[in-house]
Amino acid sequence: MSIKLDNKRQAGVSLIEILVTTLVLGIGLLGVASLQVSSVSSNQEGFYKSQATSIAEELASRIRSSKMAEMMPASQIDHVTYIANYAQAGAYSCGGAPALYCRADGVSEPDVACSDGTDDLIDLTTFDKWDMCKIAENTLPGGLVRVLSSGWRLSIVVEWDAARAREDFGQETNINNNCNAIIGNADKNCIILEILP
Repeated sequence: MSIKLDNKRQAGVSLIEILVTTLVLGIGLLGVASLQVSSVSSNQEGFYKSQATSIAEELASRIRSSKMAEMMPASQIDHVTYIANYAQAGAYSCGGAPALYCRADGVSEPDVACSDGTDDLIDLTTFDKWDMCKIAENTLPGGLVRVLSSGWRLSIVVEWDAARAREDFGQETNINNNCNAIIGNADKNCIILEILP
C-alpha cells in the first residue's frame, strides 16, 4: 500500500496579499503627502519672516540715518520730535506718493527740497513711511509696517497674513503671540525689531 502525497505549491500572489500591500503603500504615501504640505507651508512662512526682517532692518537704517537732521548745529529738532515723526499707533499709509522723493534709488537722485533746510526731517520721514509701506505691501501678503514708541525706544513691527496651518495634518500654527497683542488680529504674523535711535 503506497500513500501519495499531494504536493501543491503556491503558483502566484493571492488577492489578499495584493490588497494588504496596496493598503500599506497608500498609508505611506499619505504620510509623504502630509509632510510635503507641511514643508511648503513652513518654507513659505520662513520666506515671509526673512522678507519682513529685511524690511524692518531697512527702516531701522533709515531712522538712524535721519538722526542727522537732529544733530545739525542750527537744528531746532529735539530727540522727542525726531522719534515722534516716525512713531505712530496705526500702520503706515500707502496712499498717494509724497510730493518729494527724498532717497536715492540708484536711478534718480533725491529732490533738492528734501535738504533745503526747511522741514527736512518731515520731508524725509513722510517719504520713508510711504516707501516702506509700499515695499511691505508689494513683498508680503497683507504686508503693513508700523512703528511704536516707548519713550526713547522704537519698536518696528512688520506684519503679514500668516500662512495657514493644516490642522487636519496636525500642524501647529506658527504665529508670534506678541503680534496679536500689538496688531489685534490672530491671523496675522509679524516680526518686531526694537531699536534705540
